[in-house]
This record gives sequence, C-alpha cells and structure tokens, in this order.
Amino acid sequence: MRGRETFDRTAEPDPRPAAPPSRNRNRERMRKGHRREYAADRARGSISFPERCDGALTDIGVFGAVSYRDLAEARFGGHPHTTRRAVNDWIRKGWVEEHRATGPKGNSFKVLSLTREGVVEARRKASRRGIDPAQRIGTQRMKPAEAGHDTAIYRAAWRERQRLAEQGAAVKRVRLDAELKSAVARASEAARLKHGKQAADDERRRIARELSLPLDEHGKVLYPDAQIEYEDAGGRTGRVNVEAVSGNYREPALRAKAAAGFAMHANGPAAAGLLRKLGLGGSDNGSWLRGPVDRDPASVEI
Repeated sequence: MRGRETFDRTAEPDPRPAAPPSRNRNRERMRKGHRREYAADRARGSISFPERCDGALTDIGVFGAVSYRDLAEARFGGHPHTTRRAVNDWIRKGWVEEHRATGPKGNSFKVLSLTREGVVEARRKASRRGIDPAQRIGTQRMKPAEAGHDTAIYRAAWRERQRLAEQGAAVKRVRLDAELKSAVARASEAARLKHGKQAADDERRRIARELSLPLDEHGKVLYPDAQIEYEDAGGRTGRVNVEAVSGNYREPALRAKAAAGFAMHANGPAAAGLLRKLGLGGSDNGSWLRGPVDRDPASVEI
C-alpha cells in the first residue's frame, strides 16, 4: 500500500475443536466448515476448492490488492470459513500478506496483496488457466485516500467478468490504468525523440486506437480504471473499459467516459446518486452496480 501504515497478519488458527473421523462423508464435509457452505457448494456446481483458490490468487496478482470481503464474495461464495482456510494457507506458504485499509467512513477493512513468492506462484497458476502470457501480475501499494476506490475496481471488473461469462466469453487479460498509461506514454515518447512533437501526438493516437482507448473532444486519451480483454464464443476478441465511479468524480469526466462506452459502476451511494443525476445509472443493462460495489467496503467486513 503506497504511503499507508499497514499491519501484516499471520495465519489465524481455526478455533474449532477437531472432529472425530466419520463414516458419513457428507457429515465429515459439514464438520470441515459451515453447514451453509456445504449446501452452497452443492448449488455452485463443479468448481473445486483448489480451482477457486487458483482463480482467487491470480485475481490478487492481477489487481494488485483486493479486499478480503470482495474476494470472498467473488471466488468463495461469500462464505467466511472457506475464505479463511484459503487465506491462511497462502499466508503460511508466504504468498499473501493481509493488511488493513481505511474506508470512506473511517472504518478499517482487510486488503490482501501478494508477496514476491506469491507473484511467482500466481504467474504459474495464470499460465495454467489459459490467461494471456502478457498479463501483468504483481503487487500494489495504495495511498490511504485511494484504498476504497482502488479495491472497488476489482468489484466493478468482477461484475463485467460475470456478464461476459454469461455470454459465453472467456477473459484473457486485464489491464489497469497504470499499465495503459505507461504503454501510451512509452510509444509517444519514443516517437518524440526520433521525429518530434507531431510524431509523438500521432503515435499517441495510434496506440490509443490499438488499445481501444477513446479520445475526448480535445484529443485527450480517456483511460478506464481497468480494461478487460476477452474472447467470445465465436473466437472473436473484444475489450470492455470499466470505470469504478466515486462520489467525488467531476461531471464532465463522467459524461465523456459514458459517451465513450465505458461500463460505469458506482462505488458507494454518493456515486450512484451522481450517476442517476446525470442520467447514467439504474438501467437494466448494469451501467452502475447495486450490491457489492455500491457500499462502504468496511460495512460488511468479515
């Protein structure tokens, strides 16, 4: 986390007494966790616990830092014992660190990030899961004032990933705004050094088009919080630009990004109200999120 005091957490022991062996496999499964988790496991289908862990660890590396609660909801059905089991295992192996961040209302919430060893492991898992080899996986240090917004990006992107999955599409890569800005800046600067300012401007616009980044009316590149690259059921590739809108966004910037086709997701009630005011929220196509994104991340912390 950039510039914020954090408190690393060690693995928490399971306070429950060990259960005696059982001949009934169903009862044994319920003893290992929570009865609601067992019922939900059956309803969720055939995704195994190791598969869920692989996806969750990769998510942390892709987004740099993820709220504990958000990871639980996205990858483990919102169930605390299953999530705690996975996180404790990662901490014991030295792959994950657990920190505290401060939400917009002053309450603290848990944030997970990878260690160097965790980055290496997450890259292995991403490769096995068919993710683009160019996918950036690493760690992120957030400023205190940005923690609520930065973790909201994962929630917004997850909603878009769910929508794509329902359409039969597979996510291949996710780029955050810093990676997109770096790609445009590198290409533009290289052109400037060789051929001057006009060449730099031309190259900036060319790279923006190549990356599906729109320009505003003044020719400025509009960067999303995250960009999801996917392959649809027919083998065609596409991109979705995702924005996690906070309540302090400026109206002109919101209108420009909405007009450019960004998927706008509200991060909190103030943001949802702002989108409604601009006529950008509340539609059936999910242009802003109710539920997981539209909340104080600390208010429902595990």
